[in-house]
Amino acid sequence: MATASLINGSDLILKIGGTGAEKEIAYGTSCSLEVSRDEIDQSNKNSGAWKSIIPGMRSFTLSAEGLYFIGTPGAPYATMKTAEDVYTNFLNDATNSAEVFFEFTLRTPATGDKFYSGKAIITSFSISGGVEDQATFSVSLAGNGELTLAA
Repeated sequence: MATASLINGSDLILKIGGTGAEKEIAYGTSCSLEVSRDEIDQSNKNSGAWKSIIPGMRSFTLSAEGLYFIGTPGAPYATMKTAEDVYTNFLNDATNSAEVFFEFTLRTPATGDKFYSGKAIITSFSISGGVEDQATFSVSLAGNGELTLAA
């Protein structure tokens, strides 16, 4: 019987940038990928008071959160040199509806890494912080086109 192994959340990584030049979001604390499908209602008088659906369009969203920092990060977004560049680019991309390339990585040394990639639009970006607390940021992206999987 095969044994199961749990995946550590630190092994989920969101990278953003150009195709082949994407970089891990610096000081990320969480990230997520959600895939969904629309429902097309086919309910009718012959459905016996039960909802009847067929699958519709597929879509996906991504989100990430991280620590806002000053200085040169170890793994910056794209090819940016300072933290200010990271947030300036997020803000500019969100404001200008720029399409970005992303890679969502699931590191699984036992079976080989999985890479989900595609293009997305930044739909929201925020920076926040409380009194004497770590400043943080969050970013949300909506997929634009196909989500692809490669091992």
